[in-house]
Amino acid sequence: MRRELIIAALTVLVTLCGCEKSSVPEAAKEEAGAPGVTLTADEVQSLGITTVAAKAVQYRQQVTGYGVVAAQDTIAVTDAEFLTAQAAAMQSQAAAARAQSLASGEDAAVSREVAETAQSKAAADQAALTLASRKTEAAFGRGAPWRDSASRQAVMARLTSGKTVLVRVNLPAGAIGNSLPAALHISRLGNDARSWSATTIWDAPADTTVPGRSLYALVDGSDLAQNEHVTVSVPVGAAVEGVLVPATALVYGESEAWAYAQAAPRNFVRTKIDIARPMVEGYFVPGGNGIAAGQQIVVTGTGLLLAREINPSTEVEE
Repeated sequence: MRRELIIAALTVLVTLCGCEKSSVPEAAKEEAGAPGVTLTADEVQSLGITTVAAKAVQYRQQVTGYGVVAAQDTIAVTDAEFLTAQAAAMQSQAAAARAQSLASGEDAAVSREVAETAQSKAAADQAALTLASRKTEAAFGRGAPWRDSASRQAVMARLTSGKTVLVRVNLPAGAIGNSLPAALHISRLGNDARSWSATTIWDAPADTTVPGRSLYALVDGSDLAQNEHVTVSVPVGAAVEGVLVPATALVYGESEAWAYAQAAPRNFVRTKIDIARPMVEGYFVPGGNGIAAGQQIVVTGTGLLLAREINPSTEVEE
């Protein structure tokens, strides 16, 4: 009986040892066959890998152009000339009408010559007003909001105080069709990439030196300087759903841009990123292109991760 128990115990031990030995190669096989790069917890720490969740965002195609902030004195001089001509025309018309009434009838108070002179002056002043109006139109277009007497004072007050600036915009030919955009995004050049939105927009006279569509826009609340150059973008087309990949997540190799997304714990898969759709904080990736909203994306240690994928035998530096 004792001998049988010993034989049974040895049989169980041999079976357990055989299972343990066969499971080790199987686990290693599964890890080796996983896509991307699979690391241990120590390797993740040694490579300095950190991740952030991909944000769900919407993207609209942007048409980009350039603009320049108009000088205030140009606006003021043109408007002053128009107002002066308008006041002179109104005054001379009233004088001509009064002279005409005084020169009529048997008891005329003024001669017909005086009345004709007043009418001639009124006609001349009206011609001067027409010329001033056309000069304003040639400079700032027919849709300038200060051409409306009801809003002139308010608009001019904001322009004079600097609370509003006028930006002349040039966009590529055919980029936005014939209709006016609902809004323009005006951005400063250089490291200070501040931007403002403009919704008061109208057609500007064509620029003979630059092909394309010319617009004027009033920008409120900016600190843009006179004659400062800016970039202009216009959203066009329908919004597309996708995710935002941070700029810090990109690594470049094989003449392409890549990012690593976490597919499983400590497993990272390299995904090609199209950088043709930049956003403020990174790049837009359409839905279904390998990265889902909420998925963890590597933002530090990406270069070391790429080196490890290309050369798996590379040892992690302590």
